[in-house]
Amino acid sequence: MSSKRDTLVATADRLFYTEGFAATGIDRVVADAGVALGTLYRHFNGKADLVVAVLDYREAAFFARLDEVAAGKKGPDRVLSLFDGMLSWAEQKPGNENGCLFLRAASEHPEEPAIRARVQKHKKDYLAFCRKHLREGGWDTAAARRLAPRVFLLLEGAVATCGFLGNRAAIKQARDAAEDLLNQESPIPTTQHRT
Repeated sequence: MSSKRDTLVATADRLFYTEGFAATGIDRVVADAGVALGTLYRHFNGKADLVVAVLDYREAAFFARLDEVAAGKKGPDRVLSLFDGMLSWAEQKPGNENGCLFLRAASEHPEEPAIRARVQKHKKDYLAFCRKHLREGGWDTAAARRLAPRVFLLLEGAVATCGFLGNRAAIKQARDAAEDLLNQESPIPTTQHRT
C-alpha cells in the first residue's frame, strides 16, 4: 500500500466518523489529505470504494487494539478486556461517541452492495472475534458458540448507547453485564482446554 493511499484512508476515516459520509465529499478528503484528486482516483474507483477501504482500515485497527488490551489475560478477564479495549479505543480520539461507523456506512449507502457486504462481513468477523476470545479465555467450543452472541450484543449495545450515556458509562454498564453473564458459566480449567 502506498503512503498516499494510507493517508487518504486515514483522513477519510477521521472525516467520515466525525462529520458523516454524506457531509464529507471527495474534494474534502483530498484537501485534508493534501493530495491531488487524481491520486485518489488512482487508488479508488470512487467514494464507495474509498468507504470500503476505510471500513477495512477501521476493522483492522479496532481488532488490533482489542487484541493488544487482551494480551496475556485468561478466563473472564480475557473476554472482559474486549470492553476495556473498546473504552481505550473510544477515548483515544475526540468525538468518538458517534456510534458504529459500519452501521452508519450501511444506513448512508443503502444502494451500495459493496458497502453493505463489507458491513455484514464486519459483524460476522466481530462475532467470530468474540468467540475466539472466549476460546482463548478457556471456554470450550460449545460454550463459546453459546456465549459469543451475547457478548457481541453487549459490545454492540455499548456502542449504540455511547452517544446517549457517554463512552465510559455505556461501556462500563455493558462490561458489568458481561461479567455477570460470564460468572454464570465459568471456563473449563486450562488443563482440560483443547483448541
